Amino acid sequence: MSHTSVTMPNRATLFLLLALPFAASAQTYVGSAACATCHAQVHKTFVESRHSKMVQPATPQGVIGDFSRGTVRLRGSDFTLRKTASGYYITESYLTGKPWKHKILYTLGNRRMQHYLTKLPDGRIVLLPPTWDNVRKQWFHNLEIDDPEEAPGVQVQLWNKSCYSCHVSREEKNFDFDKITYNTKWQDFGINCERCHGPGSDHVADYSIPTPFPGGPPKDIVNPARLDPVRSTQVCAQCHSFRDMWVDNFKAGDNYYDHFLPILDSGLPADDEDPAYWADGRTRRFSNDAFGLWQSECFLKGKATCITCHVTPHNTNVDVNPQLETNGICLQCHSAIGKDIAAHTHHLVASQGSSCVECHMPRTVLSIKAQIRDHSMSIPVPENTINHGIPNACNNCHTDKTPQWAVAAMNNWWGSKSRQKLIARADAFDAAKHGDASSVDKLIALLSDPANGSLVRGNAAGYLGKFAQDPRAFLALSSALTDSDPLVRIMGAREIQPGASNPATVAKELVPLLRDPVAIVRATAAVALVGLGVQKLPGEDGLKFEQAKEIYYQRAHLDGDDAGQQVAAGKFYFLEGKYDRAADAFRESMRIDPAMPAQYYLAMSLAQQGQLDKASAILASISRNDPQYKAAQQLLSQIKKKGGKFVVR
Repeated sequence: MSHTSVTMPNRATLFLLLALPFAASAQTYVGSAACATCHAQVHKTFVESRHSKMVQPATPQGVIGDFSRGTVRLRGSDFTLRKTASGYYITESYLTGKPWKHKILYTLGNRRMQHYLTKLPDGRIVLLPPTWDNVRKQWFHNLEIDDPEEAPGVQVQLWNKSCYSCHVSREEKNFDFDKITYNTKWQDFGINCERCHGPGSDHVADYSIPTPFPGGPPKDIVNPARLDPVRSTQVCAQCHSFRDMWVDNFKAGDNYYDHFLPILDSGLPADDEDPAYWADGRTRRFSNDAFGLWQSECFLKGKATCITCHVTPHNTNVDVNPQLETNGICLQCHSAIGKDIAAHTHHLVASQGSSCVECHMPRTVLSIKAQIRDHSMSIPVPENTINHGIPNACNNCHTDKTPQWAVAAMNNWWGSKSRQKLIARADAFDAAKHGDASSVDKLIALLSDPANGSLVRGNAAGYLGKFAQDPRAFLALSSALTDSDPLVRIMGAREIQPGASNPATVAKELVPLLRDPVAIVRATAAVALVGLGVQKLPGEDGLKFEQAKEIYYQRAHLDGDDAGQQVAAGKFYFLEGKYDRAADAFRESMRIDPAMPAQYYLAMSLAQQGQLDKASAILASISRNDPQYKAAQQLLSQIKKKGGKFVVR
């Protein structure tokens, strides 16, 4: 692989470049107050919903925690709670080892739990450890949400980094690269009207003129009910999905895959003790409802959307939508079953066993100290309980019975054929997760069947990447590059590995994806090409290549406050041959997190620029505990010999 020296553009130029592929819409955002002028009743319904109250100022009307309890001891630390005329305060020694009195500026959540946010002098907005359990009426340490047994040391959730983009509207992170500070701002608290309907300036202008519209009302606002099922559900998926944001400023009606890349089970650690997905790929963690729906037959075959069931979208609170817990919504489509429910359920009509949601949406998704309903709307599969520990609706109710009993009962009532698809999926994914090559043919079968939907097929492609040197897997991933589904194309580009014999062939197959209509497909293809050692392409392909790489640069800027992402960006720049830019990214990562082991990569970048003395000094300082110590010693030896190639490990 050849390397060329490239002059790094200054920051202003870089930001101009980042803006080019995504020109701003002429429409602007007006805020929910402007909507309330005409839509008073709808606005009243909205402000009563939890969406509007996701994050709100810490006022007596918004704070529900009991701050009169004085000092509470949580996970071995004392926290003093105070309410005064000037506001709410929590004093802790958790962050610095010294008492620090924080004024609570905002609350997060208001139904089951409520977190309390304060702002540190550097602009970081953090969740303080005491969290109020509104169900049990007690305080608990918020680390218990994700890690009740371990999590030693000081850990705190950084809201304007970890929780960016969903809890308020029109949020701007405003991270200062030079000062390592934040100046985060937003337009409205909570999820406002324009998060679901798009920017409203044209709509306000069109309805502010005194004369009626001669051609009927203009289409100047997005109504999710009028979008096709995919785009409609993507409005909700902008938050209700486990995803990696590549491009900011998603607006209603946009293609999800122009902004987000789903984080699938195939890309997560196999030894995770609190996995995001069950072994069959169904969602296990909360706030991932869109991924549940996208796996459902109701969506894949019936074209159901979020608002098919959540028929009062301006207030989706389950407690004010009791119809969600009855059979009426389901029987609108499944009318034949409704004519004789007991014949279908083999339970009494008025019993829990004849409830559609209890059988097809069991509470198998783990939320904050609670369990919520699975939105994949699948059937009970007790075989997967036996083989993979996946809960099933039958045994959720019949806790005194075994899964084997449930298998026998289901076989007697319905036979076993309908469950085989879900059994095969769980078997394939679980075997692949554990490195079992016998899963390859099973994964290819899942990938090649469009009826499985985007997420299952994408996950299958992700797992095939673990066996990419297998000719069968390689051919399947190669075929994925031309699939009609954008997620399958993305995963094909991410996972295909050419081996030593055919990198040029793979590069040739990736180049057409630089013209793909979907942004993340283009960006993923560019990343894959750079990984193959491609730095330049001729003619129009070269222009498309540079534009696709700009999407990745934009992501690197968006994640400028994430040390790990800066290391990844630095490696990307290095492979491009932009060693000065790579060095800046590696330095940035260590400024954000001094413990980040990026010294070796920084030394690599400096060595490629000919700064051998600086590189040698850094390499010599790397301790034996550093994961790159051995590689650093090898590079140091090469530098001393004034020769050798420097490659990223």
